[in-house]
Amino acid sequence: MNRFSSFVLGLIVGVVGLYITMHYSLVRAADGYHIIPKIAAKFEVPYTDIRNLSLEHWQRKQSLALAILKANKGHLLKDQSLIGFRQSTQRMLEQFSMPSTARTGS
Repeated sequence: MNRFSSFVLGLIVGVVGLYITMHYSLVRAADGYHIIPKIAAKFEVPYTDIRNLSLEHWQRKQSLALAILKANKGHLLKDQSLIGFRQSTQRMLEQFSMPSTARTGS
């Protein structure tokens, strides 16, 4: 393999890796690993271990919580202390998922 083809291969691997990192999060839960699509394409934490997260941690990681609920993986937020947080996050997700005319009441 010559230098140019090595460069092109490295470039392709880098672009694919960056795309995956920006659009998906790898989440480790008690039942294994889950790939969660992000709400918005951002270069933020690509891996999170959620097995021992408390309510305070979830309040700092609200975008991850919204992404988990949007991916229909709400069972990952099963801790009893998270019930109120999960419900409020679900309402927020439903509010922003509605068409703009339904939100304004027009």
